[in-house]
Amino acid sequence: MATRASIKISDSDGNFIANIYHHYDGYPEGLGQKLIDICNSGTMVNGLSAGQGKAFNGFTDLACSIVFELKEHSGDGRVYLNTEDDYGKCGEDYLYEIVENPAMRQSPLVLVENMNGETELVQDILDRVNA
Repeated sequence: MATRASIKISDSDGNFIANIYHHYDGYPEGLGQKLIDICNSGTMVNGLSAGQGKAFNGFTDLACSIVFELKEHSGDGRVYLNTEDDYGKCGEDYLYEIVENPAMRQSPLVLVENMNGETELVQDILDRVNA
């Protein structure tokens, strides 16, 4: 059985950027960990330059990388772009939200709402599971 999830990406002002539907392995130890790994895999910059290593040229570039990484590693038929109105209306078990950290150059907040309607940082869940 699939553990469905949607990922809403919003900037620091709360403006919608993307809604990604993920059909399998949507639980925090799977998809949640993957989202944290992607968000922490580079630094946030304003303008790219040679020799700086992996970087995201602003938050919308990070959003593109999230879509790319999920699609590349999940295979066909598991990752889709949906509208903002579809968020939470696709039978999801988990609802994620990635929110731009207003302090540029810091990793965004990765939150998840579970089936009980409780929202918390994914990292807090992973810390409890791994304790």
